[in-house]
Amino acid sequence: MIYNVQSLRAVAAYLVVCFHCQVLLFGHLKYSMGSWGVDIFFVISGFVMAYTTDGRIAPPYQFIMKRLVRVVPLYWFMTMAVFLAALSMPFLFRSIDDGLGHLLMSLAFIPFEKSNGLIQPILFLGWTLNYEMFFYCLFFLGLYVYPEINRYIYVSLVIVALVMIGLLLRPENALGRFYTNAIILEFAAGMWICYVVRRITVPAGLLNVSMIGALGLASFGLLLAAEFLWPTAPRFVALGLPAASLVTAAVLLEANGISSRTAFAVEQGDSSYALYLTHFLSYQVCEKVLFKFFDPQNFSLRMVAFVGAVVLAGLVARIVHRRIEVPLTQCVRGLFSGLKRPSHASS
Repeated sequence: MIYNVQSLRAVAAYLVVCFHCQVLLFGHLKYSMGSWGVDIFFVISGFVMAYTTDGRIAPPYQFIMKRLVRVVPLYWFMTMAVFLAALSMPFLFRSIDDGLGHLLMSLAFIPFEKSNGLIQPILFLGWTLNYEMFFYCLFFLGLYVYPEINRYIYVSLVIVALVMIGLLLRPENALGRFYTNAIILEFAAGMWICYVVRRITVPAGLLNVSMIGALGLASFGLLLAAEFLWPTAPRFVALGLPAASLVTAAVLLEANGISSRTAFAVEQGDSSYALYLTHFLSYQVCEKVLFKFFDPQNFSLRMVAFVGAVVLAGLVARIVHRRIEVPLTQCVRGLFSGLKRPSHASS
């Protein structure tokens, strides 16, 4: 485990929480705080996939099974929960397509356009998981390519080709628009960060801890100010590149002995997936319950609701991680392990 990357994953999740809480409680302001947490997520995913397979020889199916076991159980659980809740309490949801076809496409990670015009699954947060699953499948195929440098080139070329198709042909269908979005370049950036950090040795005096720290702070600052500095720049340029340099700084700091190994940081990183998938519950509570009894136009109350929603999201995530995600994942992992184990009766 790279502890700094794990902590950065938690930071990214909380940034997304802040963004959604801000939009719901304050509307679309001139400044949107935290939407770029997703860009950090995608860079981290590219890095982690390369890091966990670099120099290791294992059947590619083991890789894809591990990813499925890690991602699918909680996502399916939350998707089914939202689907059933939308059927029984539609007044709680602004835009839910509750048809069986959309449910099956959501569970299968197939992008589709909803009635609100957005390409999102029933659990709207799952749009990022559709990208993640696409990258996992592409990387899975790349695992048949050796050495690693050729693998990264192959995966990167496919990603770049898709982006070029999007720029040149401007596909109109949901699948074409979704899978040619330039945001997928961030996965490739994460892979190459791993390759460069693990393969290229930088002289000690050329890049010290202070310089790496300054790189990380500058990268975070660029992400914070991106909407003001270059509001019309492509997302990969304005957000993807600073996110990539931030992840690079986090990895280099750990390589130089500076890491976030506290129990709190590790636990926040472990529950970041649960936080991402469940945080919508917290701001729904704040909007639907709190504002039912108090004046929704009161700015101070909105600030209290914002902070409360973020804190509540963190608490709910820890409970869901411990009580649902971990047992569910272990159950599915045990099921697959049992299927792979030869039976004594047949021996």
